Amino acid sequence: MKKIVSFVLIVLVVSAFSLLAAEKDETFQGTLVDSKCYAGSKGMLKGNDHMGTTGCGTMCAKQGIPVALLDAKNKTHVLLVPSIKLADYVGQEAKVTGKLDSLTSGIIASKVEVQKDGKWEEVKLGADMM
Repeated sequence: MKKIVSFVLIVLVVSAFSLLAAEKDETFQGTLVDSKCYAGSKGMLKGNDHMGTTGCGTMCAKQGIPVALLDAKNKTHVLLVPSIKLADYVGQEAKVTGKLDSLTSGIIASKVEVQKDGKWEEVKLGADMM
């Protein structure tokens, strides 16, 4: 039991230091993907409609499955925001501003924008972020 508690404490300390080490926000661009279906398909399912279901990515995000950003180099970064806030945008081009967590390669997003009618439109993430 002591080993488990020690391990958890080490992970928490390392996570805290990794968050503190991220100095400033960066901007990342790519496509919002359903992290479960994308990972499960080994990168084949990139849009919102897949698995024979229209809006599969949206449904998964509304159930709490994390949304990820797939960049031009086919690298995914899980977005550390409530997935329900991004559910309606799965499959769309996005710009995410935030800090890259070096421990998880996730992005602690402070701002998310999606393409709408040729313009970038900010997604309301709300005050319940953290």
